[in-house]
Amino acid sequence: MKLALCTLVLNEMEWLPKLYEQHKNWPGLVEWVFVEAADKVYAETNPELVSADGLSVDGTTEYLTRLAAIDKRITHIKYGFTKHEDPALGKVAARQAYLDYLVDIRPEFIMILDADEFYMQADQSVINNIMESEDSSTRHFCFQFTHPWHPACIQEEPLFTLEVVGGFWDMRHTKGIRWSTGLRYAGNHQRPEDPDLAGNLTFYSEPSCIHMAFAASHTLRKAKNDYYKARGEAADRRRRWYCESRSMFETWKPGDSLPRGAEVKWYRGPIPECFINEEKSNV
Repeated sequence: MKLALCTLVLNEMEWLPKLYEQHKNWPGLVEWVFVEAADKVYAETNPELVSADGLSVDGTTEYLTRLAAIDKRITHIKYGFTKHEDPALGKVAARQAYLDYLVDIRPEFIMILDADEFYMQADQSVINNIMESEDSSTRHFCFQFTHPWHPACIQEEPLFTLEVVGGFWDMRHTKGIRWSTGLRYAGNHQRPEDPDLAGNLTFYSEPSCIHMAFAASHTLRKAKNDYYKARGEAADRRRRWYCESRSMFETWKPGDSLPRGAEVKWYRGPIPECFINEEKSNV
């Protein structure tokens, strides 16, 4: 099996070293494409967090440059600024960049792996087996998400103390995709489509992607929330509650309710090996 990982990045040093450590031995991995880019809307909303070239300001650029020099499977595309006439689709051009690069690689499958997304090492083989076992009519693979919850009020507690479930956090996105040279991001920045190849989207209850967005730096989390509002979600009647849900991370205290029945519970999920190894090295 030939698999490619695709990661869009901007100011990701909080997670990048762990992301690489956790996934560098993904079975069948032939290419890992990092596209470093800043949506113009994000840059206008958070100018202090974007360089003059539309790149990171936290060392992400330098880290990926070094990584690409020592691991030949790594490609680092310094894309810079992106924009779209529809502010909600500002990331489309940057995401298309990794698809365009992979045309000559021709993997069998790709995994869209954002910088704050982690899969247990054993689950990486499980995902491969799931995608290989489906017939060619299944072109998109949607896996479950687990969301550790680590807001400001519990900063002294271990990272994997709480998780948030339900409501906004029940939504899932396509992560695995069967490769074709016609894949294009068009009207959906979450999932590329091949206009010449219709196919099924299949949901799987396991394994889970462990999504660290709501255990992240509070400054960067707020910057992303402000960006989502600025790109139009706050004014969209159907999606306004997305912003309301995300913003709870900035103010939540134990006992606070969350939109649409979401709840905070004790974390009972697995802990990615890279986090456990880090704890051991600090003992």
